[in-house]
Amino acid sequence: MYERFFGLKKRPFVLTPDPEFLYLSKVHDLALTHLEYGILNNAGFIAITGEPGTGKTTLIKYLFEKIKDRLDIAIIFNTNLNPQELLETLIKEFELKTSSSKKSDLFEALTNHFISQYSRGKRCVIIVDEAQNLPFESFEELRMLSNIEIGNDFLLQIILSGQPKLKEKLSHPSLSQLSQRISVYFHLSPLPPDEVENYINHRLKVAGYSEKRPLFEKEAIRYIADFSKGIPRIINLICDTALVYAYADGIKSVSFEIVKKAVSDNELLTSIIEEKEEKEEKKEEVFRPEKNDGYIKLLGRIEAIEMRLKAIEDFGKERVSEIIYEMLKKERERNIELEKEIALLKEKLRRYEEEIERLKRKKEQKKGILEVFGFAKKAF
Repeated sequence: MYERFFGLKKRPFVLTPDPEFLYLSKVHDLALTHLEYGILNNAGFIAITGEPGTGKTTLIKYLFEKIKDRLDIAIIFNTNLNPQELLETLIKEFELKTSSSKKSDLFEALTNHFISQYSRGKRCVIIVDEAQNLPFESFEELRMLSNIEIGNDFLLQIILSGQPKLKEKLSHPSLSQLSQRISVYFHLSPLPPDEVENYINHRLKVAGYSEKRPLFEKEAIRYIADFSKGIPRIINLICDTALVYAYADGIKSVSFEIVKKAVSDNELLTSIIEEKEEKEEKKEEVFRPEKNDGYIKLLGRIEAIEMRLKAIEDFGKERVSEIIYEMLKKERERNIELEKEIALLKEKLRRYEEEIERLKRKKEQKKGILEVFGFAKKAF
């Protein structure tokens, strides 16, 4: 839309994780060092956590673009999987064939694959994104897979990437054996205010911006840094919207006024402003956008749509119908699951209401008995 107007080759602030745009801030560089250390030293489990939008997926994709030729990688994005579904997903990711869908056959096929790849000098890696959503039983299944060793060498490495809740989940007593095997852990924090400008300019440069005059004015960047709290995904959303506004007005630079208007006109972002102002009035802690669950869900939805569009572009026209069919199929399956959950909740609500009514009747009966008893006592 606005690329040619600003002298860009591509959109610099897309929400989908793109390793080409990775900005190695001090904290991201340190996180990458931890990941590289874990991979090169064959650590069994590696865990990386961070608030939504801090760049975990982008960082992991960047790392494996560098070393993918030496590794056999399976990436799991849909983490709401029971143990059976998890094994079936891994079979598909590693492109294996099994004699049946029995759990024992799936496990055996994966084990044989890990051994075969190890004998060829290639290691297998499983990346679990949004790992905080993985059920406890599926975590245990991963631990069982990680037990496959030859001598002192692990045949399988597992990278768990997720929100801070992942760390809480791994602290659960039922996962103590798995937690003890995590050799490398790092928490990815947001960008500090003084690095937001470098982050914005880096993405613009990668996108092809070569003008000497900064595209975003200093005051605009300060506002973005303050509002976003250093969350890269929110920075991207603000900057992309601001560029659209500047383009619509025919302005070659983005001012504070444009950014402020872009934020105030955006329903996703105004929800953050309202909660922020409310908390400031109450003198509570500074608002953190990741606590706004509605915002995060909507933002994730936008990112999912962009990823799907990119998938269609990558596969070409001949497979568009196939891809769309698969997308719709998954949507239907998810909707069915949600309907089941709603039905269960309604049933629970009905039972609770019945129990409340029963307790009320019991209380009234007890009250009536006490009143009769009191009357009889007075009569005597």
